[in-house]
Amino acid sequence: MKRRQFLVHGTGLGIAAAVAPITIGAANAAPILVAQSAALSGPQAGFGTAMRDGILAAIRGANRKGGVNGREVNLLSLDDQGDKAKTEANVALLTGDSRVLGLTGFTTRPCSEAGAVLAAKEGIALVGAFSGTPLLYGDKASTTFTTRASYERELDAIVRHYRLLGLTKFGFVHLEDARSTNVPLLEKILAQHGGQLTVTAGVDRKGPNLNDSAIKTLTASQPEVLIILANNAPLTGFLREYAPKTLVLPKMVISFVDREKLLADLGKDAAGVGFSVVVPEYTREKYWVVREFVALAKEMKIPVTPVSLEGFVTGLALLEGLKQSRTESRAALIEGMGRVGALDLGYTNIRFSRSERTGSRFVDLSLASRSSGLV
Repeated sequence: MKRRQFLVHGTGLGIAAAVAPITIGAANAAPILVAQSAALSGPQAGFGTAMRDGILAAIRGANRKGGVNGREVNLLSLDDQGDKAKTEANVALLTGDSRVLGLTGFTTRPCSEAGAVLAAKEGIALVGAFSGTPLLYGDKASTTFTTRASYERELDAIVRHYRLLGLTKFGFVHLEDARSTNVPLLEKILAQHGGQLTVTAGVDRKGPNLNDSAIKTLTASQPEVLIILANNAPLTGFLREYAPKTLVLPKMVISFVDREKLLADLGKDAAGVGFSVVVPEYTREKYWVVREFVALAKEMKIPVTPVSLEGFVTGLALLEGLKQSRTESRAALIEGMGRVGALDLGYTNIRFSRSERTGSRFVDLSLASRSSGLV
Protein backbone atom coordinates (compact mmCIF):
# COMPACT_ATOMS: atom_id res chain seq x y z
CA MET A 1 0.00 0.00 0.00
CA LYS A 2 1.23 3.47 -0.84
CA ARG A 3 2.42 5.60 2.06
CA ARG A 4 -0.03 8.32 2.88
CA GLN A 5 -0.54 10.77 5.73
CA PHE A 6 -3.60 10.25 7.88
CA LEU A 7 -4.98 12.03 10.92
CA VAL A 8 -5.00 9.73 13.93
CA HIS A 9 -6.96 10.72 17.02
CA GLY A 10 -6.65 9.18 20.45
CA THR A 11 -7.58 11.31 23.42
CA GLY A 12 -8.54 14.22 21.21
CA LEU A 13 -5.08 15.35 20.07
CA GLY A 14 -4.34 14.90 16.36
CA ILE A 15 -0.99 13.59 15.11
CA ALA A 16 0.13 12.80 11.57
CA ALA A 17 1.04 9.15 11.12
CA ALA A 18 2.04 7.23 7.99
CA VAL A 19 0.32 3.92 7.47
CA ALA A 20 2.49 0.90 8.36
CA PRO A 21 1.22 -2.66 8.82
CA ILE A 22 0.82 -3.62 12.49
CA THR A 23 -0.68 -6.90 13.62
CA ILE A 24 -3.51 -6.29 16.04
CA GLY A 25 -3.28 -8.41 19.17
CA ALA A 26 0.49 -8.86 19.14
CA ALA A 27 2.47 -8.38 22.34
CA ASN A 28 2.93 -4.69 23.18
CA ALA A 29 0.71 -3.87 20.19
CA ALA A 30 -0.30 -0.34 19.30
CA PRO A 31 -3.67 1.01 20.47
CA ILE A 32 -6.85 -0.44 19.01
CA LEU A 33 -7.54 1.47 15.81
CA VAL A 34 -10.92 2.30 14.32
CA ALA A 35 -11.43 4.51 11.28
CA GLN A 36 -13.79 7.02 9.74
CA SER A 37 -14.38 8.33 6.22
CA ALA A 38 -16.51 11.48 6.26
CA ALA A 39 -16.90 14.96 4.84
CA LEU A 40 -14.28 16.91 6.79
CA SER A 41 -14.03 19.67 4.19
CA GLY A 42 -16.38 21.10 1.58
CA PRO A 43 -20.05 22.09 1.88
CA GLN A 44 -20.97 19.12 4.10
CA ALA A 45 -17.98 19.33 6.42
CA GLY A 46 -20.17 20.30 9.37
CA PHE A 47 -21.60 16.78 9.46
CA GLY A 48 -18.29 14.96 9.29
CA THR A 49 -16.45 17.11 11.82
CA ALA A 50 -19.35 16.94 14.29
CA MET A 51 -19.57 13.15 14.02
CA ARG A 52 -15.79 12.93 14.43
CA ASP A 53 -15.82 15.22 17.46
CA GLY A 54 -18.55 13.22 19.16
CA ILE A 55 -16.80 9.90 18.55
CA LEU A 56 -13.55 11.41 19.85
CA ALA A 57 -15.31 12.53 23.03
CA ALA A 58 -16.51 8.98 23.65
CA ILE A 59 -13.02 7.63 23.02
CA ARG A 60 -11.44 10.20 25.34
CA GLY A 61 -13.85 9.23 28.10
CA ALA A 62 -13.08 5.54 27.62
CA ASN A 63 -9.30 5.99 27.42
CA ARG A 64 -9.36 8.01 30.62
CA LYS A 65 -10.84 4.94 32.35
CA GLY A 66 -8.27 2.54 30.89
CA GLY A 67 -9.55 2.11 27.35
CA VAL A 68 -11.04 -1.19 26.22
CA ASN A 69 -9.78 -4.17 28.18
CA GLY A 70 -6.70 -2.17 29.09
CA ARG A 71 -6.01 -1.03 25.53
CA GLU A 72 -6.19 2.60 24.37
CA VAL A 73 -8.46 3.27 21.39
CA ASN A 74 -7.56 5.64 18.55
CA LEU A 75 -9.65 7.06 15.71
CA LEU A 76 -8.18 7.51 12.23
CA SER A 77 -10.21 9.99 10.14
CA LEU A 78 -10.11 10.42 6.35
CA ASP A 79 -11.77 13.23 4.42
CA ASP A 80 -14.04 12.19 1.54
CA GLN A 81 -15.55 15.69 1.03
CA GLY A 82 -18.99 14.09 0.74
CA ASP A 83 -17.97 12.44 -2.54
CA LYS A 84 -18.93 8.79 -3.10
CA ALA A 85 -15.87 7.96 -5.21
CA LYS A 86 -13.55 9.35 -2.53
CA THR A 87 -15.38 7.31 0.10
CA GLU A 88 -14.81 4.16 -1.91
CA ALA A 89 -11.11 5.00 -2.27
CA ASN A 90 -10.86 5.70 1.46
CA VAL A 91 -12.54 2.43 2.39
CA ALA A 92 -10.13 0.55 0.11
CA LEU A 93 -7.20 2.15 1.93
CA LEU A 94 -8.65 1.53 5.36
CA THR A 95 -9.62 -2.09 4.81
CA GLY A 96 -6.20 -2.69 3.26
CA ASP A 97 -4.56 -1.71 6.57
CA SER A 98 -4.56 -4.62 9.03
CA ARG A 99 -4.57 -2.25 12.01
CA VAL A 100 -8.09 -1.00 11.30
CA LEU A 101 -10.54 -3.10 13.32
CA GLY A 102 -13.78 -1.33 12.41
CA LEU A 103 -15.31 1.66 10.62
CA THR A 104 -17.53 4.38 12.05
CA GLY A 105 -18.97 7.87 11.61
CA PHE A 106 -19.64 7.99 7.86
CA THR A 107 -21.79 10.86 6.54
CA THR A 108 -24.41 11.52 3.82
CA ARG A 109 -26.54 9.01 1.93
CA PRO A 110 -24.25 8.31 -1.09
CA CYS A 111 -21.12 7.93 1.04
CA SER A 112 -22.78 5.95 3.82
CA GLU A 113 -24.39 3.57 1.32
CA ALA A 114 -21.08 3.07 -0.49
CA GLY A 115 -19.27 2.51 2.80
CA ALA A 116 -21.88 0.03 4.04
CA VAL A 117 -21.82 -2.06 0.86
CA LEU A 118 -18.01 -2.18 0.80
CA ALA A 119 -17.86 -2.93 4.54
CA ALA A 120 -20.11 -5.96 4.02
CA LYS A 121 -17.95 -7.12 1.11
CA GLU A 122 -14.75 -6.77 3.15
CA GLY A 123 -16.18 -8.30 6.32
CA ILE A 124 -15.66 -5.28 8.57
CA ALA A 125 -18.15 -3.59 10.90
CA LEU A 126 -19.46 -0.10 10.11
CA VAL A 127 -20.90 1.34 13.33
CA GLY A 128 -23.04 4.44 13.03
CA ALA A 129 -23.53 6.61 9.95
CA PHE A 130 -25.04 10.09 9.78
CA SER A 131 -27.84 9.00 7.48
CA GLY A 132 -31.15 7.23 7.95
CA THR A 133 -31.36 6.00 4.35
CA PRO A 134 -33.14 2.63 4.03
CA LEU A 135 -30.17 0.70 2.58
CA LEU A 136 -28.32 0.92 5.90
CA TYR A 137 -31.10 -1.06 7.56
CA GLY A 138 -31.27 -3.83 4.95
CA ASP A 139 -29.44 -6.92 3.75
CA LYS A 140 -26.95 -5.06 1.53
CA ALA A 141 -25.44 -3.57 4.69
CA SER A 142 -25.04 -6.84 6.57
CA THR A 143 -22.13 -5.58 8.72
CA THR A 144 -23.56 -2.10 9.42
CA PHE A 145 -24.87 -1.36 12.92
CA THR A 146 -27.01 1.78 13.02
CA THR A 147 -27.17 4.00 16.09
CA ARG A 148 -29.95 6.33 14.93
CA ALA A 149 -33.57 5.90 13.90
CA SER A 150 -34.17 5.59 10.17
CA TYR A 151 -35.66 8.31 7.97
CA GLU A 152 -38.72 6.09 7.75
CA ARG A 153 -39.25 6.39 11.50
CA GLU A 154 -38.64 10.14 11.44
CA LEU A 155 -41.11 10.64 8.60
CA ASP A 156 -43.61 8.41 10.37
CA ALA A 157 -43.31 10.45 13.60
CA ILE A 158 -43.95 13.70 11.70
CA VAL A 159 -46.90 12.33 9.73
CA ARG A 160 -48.48 10.80 12.84
CA HIS A 161 -48.17 14.11 14.71
CA TYR A 162 -49.86 16.21 12.05
CA ARG A 163 -52.50 13.62 11.20
CA LEU A 164 -53.50 13.67 14.89
CA LEU A 165 -53.97 17.42 14.43
CA GLY A 166 -56.28 16.72 11.48
CA LEU A 167 -54.00 17.81 8.63
CA THR A 168 -53.97 15.70 5.46
CA LYS A 169 -52.12 17.58 2.66
CA PHE A 170 -48.33 17.22 2.78
CA GLY A 171 -45.59 18.72 0.65
CA PHE A 172 -42.05 17.34 0.42
CA VAL A 173 -38.74 19.08 -0.33
CA HIS A 174 -36.11 16.41 -0.91
CA LEU A 175 -32.59 15.93 -2.21
CA GLU A 176 -32.92 15.29 -5.94
CA ASP A 177 -30.40 12.43 -5.93
CA ALA A 178 -32.48 10.62 -3.31
CA ARG A 179 -35.89 11.14 -4.95
CA SER A 180 -36.30 7.51 -6.00
CA THR A 181 -35.75 6.39 -2.39
CA ASN A 182 -37.40 9.02 -0.22
CA VAL A 183 -40.50 10.06 -2.19
CA PRO A 184 -41.93 6.50 -2.35
CA LEU A 185 -41.03 6.10 1.33
CA LEU A 186 -43.09 9.15 2.32
CA GLU A 187 -45.94 8.12 0.01
CA LYS A 188 -46.09 4.72 1.73
CA ILE A 189 -46.18 6.30 5.19
CA LEU A 190 -48.89 8.79 4.18
CA ALA A 191 -51.00 5.99 2.71
CA GLN A 192 -50.79 4.14 6.03
CA HIS A 193 -52.03 7.17 7.97
CA GLY A 194 -54.56 8.63 5.56
CA GLY A 195 -52.49 11.57 4.32
CA GLN A 196 -51.79 12.80 0.81
CA LEU A 197 -48.56 13.97 -0.86
CA THR A 198 -49.71 16.96 -2.90
CA VAL A 199 -46.41 18.41 -4.14
CA THR A 200 -42.69 17.60 -4.22
CA ALA A 201 -39.61 19.68 -5.05
CA GLY A 202 -36.05 18.45 -5.49
CA VAL A 203 -32.89 20.33 -4.49
CA ASP A 204 -29.23 19.77 -5.34
CA ARG A 205 -27.29 18.32 -2.40
CA LYS A 206 -24.48 20.83 -2.97
CA GLY A 207 -26.52 23.57 -4.61
CA PRO A 208 -27.23 27.01 -3.17
CA ASN A 209 -31.02 27.19 -3.31
CA LEU A 210 -34.39 26.02 -4.60
CA ASN A 211 -35.32 27.90 -7.77
CA ASP A 212 -38.16 30.43 -7.90
CA SER A 213 -40.41 28.24 -10.04
CA ALA A 214 -40.25 25.44 -7.49
CA ILE A 215 -41.18 27.88 -4.72
CA LYS A 216 -44.15 29.08 -6.78
CA THR A 217 -45.23 25.47 -7.35
CA LEU A 218 -45.08 24.74 -3.64
CA THR A 219 -47.02 27.86 -2.79
CA ALA A 220 -49.68 27.22 -5.43
CA SER A 221 -50.30 23.66 -4.24
CA GLN A 222 -51.11 24.92 -0.72
CA PRO A 223 -49.95 21.93 1.36
CA GLU A 224 -50.88 22.04 5.04
CA VAL A 225 -47.48 20.70 6.16
CA LEU A 226 -44.11 20.84 4.45
CA ILE A 227 -41.57 18.09 5.21
CA ILE A 228 -37.95 18.79 4.27
CA LEU A 229 -35.11 16.30 3.88
CA ALA A 230 -32.18 18.39 2.67
CA ASN A 231 -28.85 19.63 3.99
CA ASN A 232 -27.87 23.20 4.82
CA ALA A 233 -26.46 24.33 1.47
CA PRO A 234 -29.82 24.57 -0.34
CA LEU A 235 -32.03 24.79 2.72
CA THR A 236 -31.12 28.14 4.27
CA GLY A 237 -31.94 30.26 1.23
CA PHE A 238 -35.09 28.29 0.54
CA LEU A 239 -36.48 28.86 4.03
CA ARG A 240 -35.61 32.55 3.87
CA GLU A 241 -37.61 32.85 0.65
CA TYR A 242 -40.43 30.52 1.54
CA ALA A 243 -41.01 31.15 5.25
CA PRO A 244 -42.12 34.81 4.98
CA LYS A 245 -44.75 33.88 2.38
CA THR A 246 -46.28 31.01 4.37
CA LEU A 247 -45.93 31.94 8.03
CA VAL A 248 -48.66 29.63 9.28
CA LEU A 249 -47.49 26.56 7.35
CA PRO A 250 -45.65 24.00 9.53
CA LYS A 251 -42.21 23.23 8.09
CA MET A 252 -40.58 20.08 9.51
CA VAL A 253 -36.90 19.38 8.81
CA ILE A 254 -35.55 15.82 9.06
CA SER A 255 -32.44 15.34 11.25
CA PHE A 256 -30.02 15.36 8.28
CA VAL A 257 -29.05 18.99 8.90
CA ASP A 258 -26.61 21.13 10.87
CA ARG A 259 -29.44 22.57 12.92
CA GLU A 260 -27.48 25.10 14.95
CA LYS A 261 -25.93 26.63 11.84
CA LEU A 262 -29.32 26.70 10.14
CA LEU A 263 -30.92 28.48 13.09
CA ALA A 264 -28.08 30.99 13.25
CA ASP A 265 -28.23 31.64 9.51
CA LEU A 266 -32.02 32.04 9.49
CA GLY A 267 -32.25 34.29 12.54
CA LYS A 268 -35.82 35.53 12.92
CA ASP A 269 -36.93 33.51 9.89
CA ALA A 270 -36.35 30.33 11.90
CA ALA A 271 -39.51 30.91 13.96
CA GLY A 272 -41.97 28.09 13.35
CA VAL A 273 -39.48 25.74 11.70
CA GLY A 274 -39.65 22.30 13.30
CA PHE A 275 -37.13 19.48 13.48
CA SER A 276 -37.16 15.76 14.02
CA VAL A 277 -34.22 14.58 16.13
CA VAL A 278 -32.76 11.13 16.77
CA VAL A 279 -31.01 12.05 20.02
CA PRO A 280 -32.45 14.09 22.91
CA GLU A 281 -31.96 17.84 23.05
CA TYR A 282 -28.53 18.60 24.49
CA THR A 283 -30.18 20.79 27.14
CA ARG A 284 -31.76 17.68 28.72
CA GLU A 285 -28.98 16.93 31.16
CA LYS A 286 -31.26 14.66 33.18
CA TYR A 287 -29.84 11.98 30.88
CA TRP A 288 -26.35 10.84 31.88
CA VAL A 289 -25.25 10.56 28.26
CA VAL A 290 -26.05 14.23 27.67
CA ARG A 291 -24.34 15.35 30.88
CA GLU A 292 -21.20 13.37 30.11
CA PHE A 293 -21.00 14.58 26.52
CA VAL A 294 -21.53 18.23 27.42
CA ALA A 295 -18.75 18.01 30.02
CA LEU A 296 -16.32 16.34 27.60
CA ALA A 297 -17.22 18.77 24.80
CA LYS A 298 -16.50 21.72 27.07
CA GLU A 299 -13.16 20.20 28.03
CA MET A 300 -12.26 19.48 24.39
CA LYS A 301 -13.62 22.85 23.19
CA ILE A 302 -15.87 21.28 20.57
CA PRO A 303 -19.38 22.50 19.67
CA VAL A 304 -22.33 20.78 21.29
CA THR A 305 -24.89 20.01 18.59
CA PRO A 306 -27.36 17.22 17.85
CA VAL A 307 -24.88 15.81 15.32
CA SER A 308 -21.92 15.78 17.70
CA LEU A 309 -24.13 14.21 20.39
CA GLU A 310 -25.11 11.57 17.83
CA GLY A 311 -21.41 10.99 17.20
CA PHE A 312 -20.90 10.52 20.94
CA VAL A 313 -23.66 7.90 21.06
CA THR A 314 -22.11 6.18 18.04
CA GLY A 315 -18.74 6.15 19.81
CA LEU A 316 -20.26 4.63 22.94
CA ALA A 317 -21.89 1.86 20.89
CA LEU A 318 -18.64 1.09 19.09
CA LEU A 319 -16.70 0.97 22.36
CA GLU A 320 -19.25 -1.40 23.86
CA GLY A 321 -18.91 -3.65 20.82
CA LEU A 322 -15.13 -3.66 21.27
CA LYS A 323 -15.59 -4.64 24.92
CA GLN A 324 -17.87 -7.51 23.88
CA SER A 325 -15.37 -8.83 21.33
CA ARG A 326 -13.70 -12.03 22.49
CA THR A 327 -10.61 -11.49 20.33
CA GLU A 328 -9.14 -8.52 18.47
CA SER A 329 -10.19 -9.13 14.89
CA ARG A 330 -12.68 -7.70 12.44
CA ALA A 331 -14.87 -10.77 12.65
CA ALA A 332 -14.78 -10.62 16.44
CA LEU A 333 -15.94 -6.99 16.41
CA ILE A 334 -18.91 -7.92 14.22
CA GLU A 335 -19.76 -10.65 16.73
CA GLY A 336 -19.15 -8.25 19.62
CA MET A 337 -21.52 -5.65 18.18
CA GLY A 338 -24.17 -8.36 17.99
CA ARG A 339 -23.77 -8.91 21.73
CA VAL A 340 -24.53 -5.28 22.67
CA GLY A 341 -27.79 -6.24 24.29
CA ALA A 342 -28.76 -3.18 26.33
CA LEU A 343 -26.54 -0.10 26.32
CA ASP A 344 -28.62 2.16 28.58
CA LEU A 345 -28.36 5.80 27.47
CA GLY A 346 -31.12 7.06 29.73
CA TYR A 347 -33.44 8.17 26.94
CA THR A 348 -33.28 4.80 25.14
CA ASN A 349 -31.27 1.58 24.97
CA ILE A 350 -28.93 0.67 22.14
CA ARG A 351 -29.61 -2.99 21.36
CA PHE A 352 -28.08 -5.29 18.76
CA SER A 353 -28.20 -9.05 18.21
CA ARG A 354 -27.27 -11.55 15.52
CA SER A 355 -30.46 -10.71 13.66
CA GLU A 356 -30.94 -7.05 14.68
CA ARG A 357 -28.58 -4.29 13.54
CA THR A 358 -30.90 -1.34 14.20
CA GLY A 359 -29.71 -0.02 17.54
CA SER A 360 -32.11 2.88 18.19
CA ARG A 361 -35.64 3.83 17.21
CA PHE A 362 -35.77 7.06 19.24
CA VAL A 363 -37.37 10.07 17.49
CA ASP A 364 -38.49 13.37 19.01
CA LEU A 365 -39.87 16.60 17.52
CA SER A 366 -38.89 20.18 18.40
CA LEU A 367 -39.88 23.64 17.19
CA ALA A 368 -37.88 26.87 16.83
CA SER A 369 -39.37 29.86 18.67
CA ARG A 370 -39.08 33.51 17.70
CA SER A 371 -35.89 33.76 19.73
CA SER A 372 -34.50 30.75 17.83
CA GLY A 373 -34.82 28.73 21.00
CA LEU A 374 -36.24 25.22 20.75
CA VAL A 375 -39.42 23.99 22.39
